[in-house]
Amino acid sequence: MNSAQKFAWSNLIIIAATLTLTGITVAVLAWKHGIPQAFDGLGLMGLLGLSGISSAVFRKKRRQGGINFDERDRLIYEKSLTAAHSVFWPFFAAACMIPWFIFRSTGSISVYVLPIILGGGGVVAIVVQSIAILIQYGWKDKGEKS
Repeated sequence: MNSAQKFAWSNLIIIAATLTLTGITVAVLAWKHGIPQAFDGLGLMGLLGLSGISSAVFRKKRRQGGINFDERDRLIYEKSLTAAHSVFWPFFAAACMIPWFIFRSTGSISVYVLPIILGGGGVVAIVVQSIAILIQYGWKDKGEKS
């Protein structure tokens, strides 16, 4: 398994763990203290920053010498970014327009909605990019050496 696959798997694991912990925390806070205090549980979304640390760990190996990123790897990376952008923009447009359609009669949208839209867009882009990387390399190790 090469560094791109390791990075993609670590992204998916970090995102799944973060969303699970955040969902449990928000549900417990909503049950005990009500909906407004439940949004305090969204602070756990900061764990998504661990994705950047995993990137640094897997890139360190590349710098030690040797060719670990060839033309095929570059093409896979570019295609995965294209897939991520192709999914992100429709998601972001829908996430911005749906609250407008729902709340246009009242004229206001809660301030809690805006960071959720931004964070959700980032999560969607990273998940799609990671899945695209894994699909292009194949889900399993096919004999590549890292």
